[in-house]
Amino acid sequence: MTDLTDKQLGEFHLLRRLGSGGMADVFLAEQTTLQRYVAVKVMKPSLMAHSGQDMVSRFKQEAMMAAGLNHPNIVQVYTIGQEGDLHYIAQEYVQGKDLASIIKERGKPDISSALHVIRQVAAALKASGQAGIVHRDIKPENILVTKKGEVKVADFGLAQLGDGSGSEKEGVTMGTPLYMSPEQVSGRELDPRSDVYSFGVTCYQLLSGETPFKGANPVAIAMQHLKNPPPPLKEKNPALPDILCRVVHRMMAKRRSLRYQSADEVLEDLKKLVTAHKQGRSLDLVKLPRLEELEKLAEEERAKHLKAGGTIPPEGFDDVGLELPAAAPVNQTAVMPSRWAAENFVAEQPKKKVAPAPAVITVDDDDDVPYVRKSSGPPNDFIDLTPAVDVTFQLLIFFMVTASFSMQKAFDVPPAKNVEGVSLNVTVPLDESPGVKVQVDPNNVMYVDSKKATTYQEIYDLLTAEKNAASGVSDLDLELDPESFHEMRIIVIDAATQAGFTRVRNKIVEFQ
Repeated sequence: MTDLTDKQLGEFHLLRRLGSGGMADVFLAEQTTLQRYVAVKVMKPSLMAHSGQDMVSRFKQEAMMAAGLNHPNIVQVYTIGQEGDLHYIAQEYVQGKDLASIIKERGKPDISSALHVIRQVAAALKASGQAGIVHRDIKPENILVTKKGEVKVADFGLAQLGDGSGSEKEGVTMGTPLYMSPEQVSGRELDPRSDVYSFGVTCYQLLSGETPFKGANPVAIAMQHLKNPPPPLKEKNPALPDILCRVVHRMMAKRRSLRYQSADEVLEDLKKLVTAHKQGRSLDLVKLPRLEELEKLAEEERAKHLKAGGTIPPEGFDDVGLELPAAAPVNQTAVMPSRWAAENFVAEQPKKKVAPAPAVITVDDDDDVPYVRKSSGPPNDFIDLTPAVDVTFQLLIFFMVTASFSMQKAFDVPPAKNVEGVSLNVTVPLDESPGVKVQVDPNNVMYVDSKKATTYQEIYDLLTAEKNAASGVSDLDLELDPESFHEMRIIVIDAATQAGFTRVRNKIVEFQ
C-alpha cells in the first residue's frame, strides 16, 4: 500500500489515512484554498491494472451522483480530480461512526434512538429518490452517525439514475447480498423502491441486531431475498411496537407493488410515529392509512392467488416464492427466471416474454470506513487521529431518554419541535440578541448564571424564575461543553419549553 500521507493532490493536502475500502483509500486532508478539513477518497491505483477505465467511470459516477444532492442527511461531495495517475473525490469530512460499527459494539438501541436514525435515513432517501437516483447499496456501513446525532448516507459508488443508466454491463447485479432487493438480485430494472427494500433490511438489523437472512455464501444469501420471508421482527425483539414491525416488513415486501412506493411514504409514516413517541403515546394506537392500504392490497392479492389455484404462502408472507436453482458457489453464474410467479396478478406495466439474461451476482466490498477524529482541534503532527475513545455511540444512549423522560421526571412536557416535529436536531446559532444563558460543564452540571442545577426539577425551577423575572425574554442561550452528555441538552430544552421559552439557541463551548 502506497503511503500518500503529506502528498498534495490539487488543492488538498493529505494529512493522514483514515481507512480503506475495496475501491479507495480515505484520507483526512486540508483544503488549502478554503482552509477546511475534508475527506479525500483516492482510488487504489492497483484497480487500474485490472479494470482500467471501468473503475474510473464508476469512481466518477459516485461523485456526480452525490454532487447533485444537497441534503443535510447526505454526505456532500465537493469535487473530483486527478493528479498524475491518482483519481480522487473530495467530500464532507464526517466526524462519527458508521451504523454497522455502532450496532456491533452496542447492540440494539431503544425505540427513541432507532426512530431518530431511521427518520433521517428516510429523509436522505426521499431526496435521492426525488432526484431519480437509486443508491443500490443502502446498508449500515454506508450510514454515518455524527457526534451531534446527525445521520448521513454515504457512498454513492453503485448509484444509478432511475432510467437505469450506469457503468455496469447488462445482466450483472452489483450490491451487497445481505441487503439487496429481490429485483436487484434477479438483475431487473431498478427504481427507488429497491432502496426502500434495502432500507427495510437495514432497519430490521438496527432493531433486532441481526440481518434477516444468512447463508454459507453471498449467492445463498441473495437467493433468500427472492424466496424466503424474513423471520418476524417481533420475534427477534419482542419489545418493539407491533406497528413499527409492520412498517419494516412492508418495506421488505418481495413485490414492489406491495411495498412502500417511495422513501417519502416511509418518512410520512415515521413522522407520525416520532410525534406520538415524543408525546408519550402508544405507537400501536397510531393510525397509518398508507400502511393499512398496502396491507389490505397484500391481502387482496393473496386471496386472488389462492382463488386462482395457487399454494398457500407461508404465514405473514405476501409474495409467492420463486422456484430457483440451488445456490451456486461464489462467483459462479446463477440463472434467474424471467418472470415472478406472482406477476400474473400484480398491477405493473406488462412485460414481454423474453429469455432471461444470466444474472451474475458480484460481491462489492467497497465499504467506506467511518471518518472518526479524536480531537476537535485541527489535525497536526502531534495529534493522533485514530479513534481511541468512542464517544459517538453515546448519542444513541442519550436519545433513549426521549421516550422515558416523561415518566422518570413525572411531567407532561410538549417537546420543542422543528418543522418535522423532532426536537433533537434543533440547532440555532447564537446571535447578538440577549437571552437567558444556561451552561453545561464537562461534569454535566448545569448553571443559570451562577446558580447550579443537577436535576431536571432544579433546572426547571431556575428557568421558571428567570422567565418570571424577565417576562420579555423568550430566548435561551445554551452553551454545552463538548464532553457533556447529549442527554443534558434534552433536559435543558424540555425544561425551557415547559418554563415558557420559545427558542433555544445552542453552541459548543469548551469550559476551562
